[in-house]
Amino acid sequence: MPIRPPNPNPLLNASKCSRLFHQWVSPLVSKCRKQGTLDVNDLYEPLPDWEAAALTDKLEANWFAEIKRNSNKPSLIRATLRTMRWKPFLLGLIFIPSEFFDIIQPLLLTFLMRFFEPCSTMPAWHAWLLTMSTIFIAFCSSVIVNYGIYLISNLALQMRVAYSGLIFRKLLRLSSHAFNSISSGEITNLLSNDATQIEMTLIFINYLWISPLEVFILTLLFWYYVKQVALIAISYTFILLAIQTIFSRFILHFRNNILQVTDQRVKIMSEIIKSMRIVKMYCWEMAFDKKIRHVRRREIIQYMRCLMFDCVQMLFSHTYINVTFLMMYGTMWWFNIRFDIRFFAVASCLLSHMRLTVVDFFNNAVKDFVHYMAAQKRIQTFLLLDESERDNRLLSRSHSELASSEQNELPIVENNQTQSPKVICNLKRAQWEKNGSFCLKNMVFDAHPGDLICIIGPVGAGKSSLLQTLTGEIAIFDGKVRMHGSFCYVPQESWIFSSTIKTNILFGKAYDRDLFHRVVEATALDTDFTQLPNEENTLVGDQGVMLSGGQKARVNMARALYRNADIYLLDDPLSAVDVKVAKHLFQRERYLR
Repeated sequence: MPIRPPNPNPLLNASKCSRLFHQWVSPLVSKCRKQGTLDVNDLYEPLPDWEAAALTDKLEANWFAEIKRNSNKPSLIRATLRTMRWKPFLLGLIFIPSEFFDIIQPLLLTFLMRFFEPCSTMPAWHAWLLTMSTIFIAFCSSVIVNYGIYLISNLALQMRVAYSGLIFRKLLRLSSHAFNSISSGEITNLLSNDATQIEMTLIFINYLWISPLEVFILTLLFWYYVKQVALIAISYTFILLAIQTIFSRFILHFRNNILQVTDQRVKIMSEIIKSMRIVKMYCWEMAFDKKIRHVRRREIIQYMRCLMFDCVQMLFSHTYINVTFLMMYGTMWWFNIRFDIRFFAVASCLLSHMRLTVVDFFNNAVKDFVHYMAAQKRIQTFLLLDESERDNRLLSRSHSELASSEQNELPIVENNQTQSPKVICNLKRAQWEKNGSFCLKNMVFDAHPGDLICIIGPVGAGKSSLLQTLTGEIAIFDGKVRMHGSFCYVPQESWIFSSTIKTNILFGKAYDRDLFHRVVEATALDTDFTQLPNEENTLVGDQGVMLSGGQKARVNMARALYRNADIYLLDDPLSAVDVKVAKHLFQRERYLR
């Protein structure tokens, strides 16, 4: 894959004026206009603080600190707040001048209207001053609100990236039991839907306190003009907010149902795609088509119910101004209250502004916050799943245990780094599940440098499970297992990805010619290379040559040997090869010493 050339971000050296008016992005826009499109190489490098690794590190550190502080009931919300600190609130303060300017504009308009009244004594320069003030205030409001949205959107996107990174890192640390307890559809929803909720929530979160403040100010203004009639507009506004809050609860319920059905649909589709050859071989297309259509129909029904409530909310929002005007002016006509054209202008502008900020934005803030609360519970449940520890300390079954014992284990870890490679197993009880039927008991042995230990037993005796316990995949409920030094684990099922054999063996490590040829000779792959068209550069996998089971097993073993680890855990490595090759591999076991 070609390396992307560096393209420094101009925001690093941009002036305050350039940041305020977004002039730093003008060269990119001009380039797009000239070329007609943009390439990946045209995009700027992210800022150092915006790197996914840096953002995830901050949130992960606060999440681990939260686990140490409250191991019984950790909260992802508290970890998120410690990561963001006061940034959302401080960014929300930027919108205060903009909202103030939006309220001032119609008031200036009422003063300007006096200039056009018959027999007006207002000087012309007053009118020009009011006009220029209105234009200037509108300009300032536009600049402030756009810059505020830009800043809050950056923070929201950073937190979304941090959430996605935290989920991805947790996924790589899951134990086998925890990994089997969650479907691929649930993982997809966590990354695509739940991690997005923090972004949507932060965009409107400040309107949870800005909107009530605006309602109070606008109530005073309406009271100044029409006295008790203002209570009609305010009462209808609060009733509308209450209705929309109730509707948000229904929408949340339907959204949870949608996610459950979507998980099921994605899981079924993934299984069908993985087993497409079998489906085609047995002509099961129609049967699976009916099953998928049935699940999809259930999903669409839930979407329709959710959209019905959304449509009702939009109906209330778009008719807010007309209904409020009708009730206010109907009351004024009924009680013979004098109409004032300036009040019409002020009321029209203020109600339009109230519909946008109080009705729409406040409703979005409540709805997104409710969705985020449900999403963070699912993410938190996922983050608390059991992990497999693969470092040199005591293998624990969860981060809560690891956090509680980290203070005591730290000196041991430091001493382990200076010790020679060895394995110490004093296992009393290990299980996939705490109350499961399968259990490993009373496994005691030590392995020192140069030792070759073979574990024998009938099928189902627990040989593979013991190796997975050493790697941390199976939870240890009683006893201790320590591995001093680096280790490589070769499972029974060989794993080959679509690339060359050489790339499969190197697996990201730098190429060492002498080491590579020693590994190839030790695993008897040199004779196979002579029969392949491009030797070690032959493509294998879906788009290349299909290797036999024995060849795949030896490529897997060569990959492990090339890591040059201290400890090797080989799970039935000779089962897929013939007697001659098995004898060669066993005789070359000195290579592991």
